[in-house]
Amino acid sequence: MNESFARVAGEIAREAGQFLKHFSDHHKLAVEHKGSGFDFVTNADRESQRLVQQRLKAAFPEHRFVGEEDGLSDAQVATLLGGGDWCWVCDPLDGTVNYIHHLGLYAVSVGLVRRGQSVAGAIYLPEWDELFTAQRGAGAFMNGQPIHASACQDLRQAFVTADIAASNPTLREPNLERLRRAGMAVGGLRVEGSACVCIAQTACGRQDAYWNQGLHAWDVAAGIVIAEEAGCRVTNIFSEPFSFDMADGFLCTAPGLDGAFRPHITRA
Repeated sequence: MNESFARVAGEIAREAGQFLKHFSDHHKLAVEHKGSGFDFVTNADRESQRLVQQRLKAAFPEHRFVGEEDGLSDAQVATLLGGGDWCWVCDPLDGTVNYIHHLGLYAVSVGLVRRGQSVAGAIYLPEWDELFTAQRGAGAFMNGQPIHASACQDLRQAFVTADIAASNPTLREPNLERLRRAGMAVGGLRVEGSACVCIAQTACGRQDAYWNQGLHAWDVAAGIVIAEEAGCRVTNIFSEPFSFDMADGFLCTAPGLDGAFRPHITRA
């Protein structure tokens, strides 16, 4: 595999993140609703995606690209990612609501997928200047230093983050119920509003698990390889094999917590 994939993804994610960090200081932030009334997009999201796409096209002209702002359905993206083509998947601004409100919990995610497998990626946290990168079989890193999942093996001691399905109102009630049940079983629970930030924090062992029922492929394409290379277990929310159709959500845990959520997050 081309060893430059993770390096280039990191360089581009950092450039886009620095752009976002300074964008609102020099431009008026235009906020719009998209899809449901609970989902937002800004001109910063669109400009960041344009930058990422241009840089990737220049570096890998033969590769395909899909970004959050392309408006494709989960099923369309899953079909695209299941094929034999190399496909870059970008979330140009994960944590848009946090960004709008000037909270530092946002990120840029640039992942590479082929035949349904996340093979390389980068997540950049601009406000902390933290760049998480990984390539399949080569380990995971934060600012060039190796990272590893936590050693937690007990939900009662686990520090967990989760998010409510903002873009799909029909998922809010069941998600909140599962959140309540899981929250009663863990040592600490936070809702932070950025999947990419939370996956990166789980990968480097600052927290022990992250789950969400309402994500999309661009939220996790980079995070999967980063988390797995750091030793995490990535599944759907029922501790079953993960699928890019996103039908049963996303769960990333420290290896010692593999399967531990199953009794608390059921389909009933």
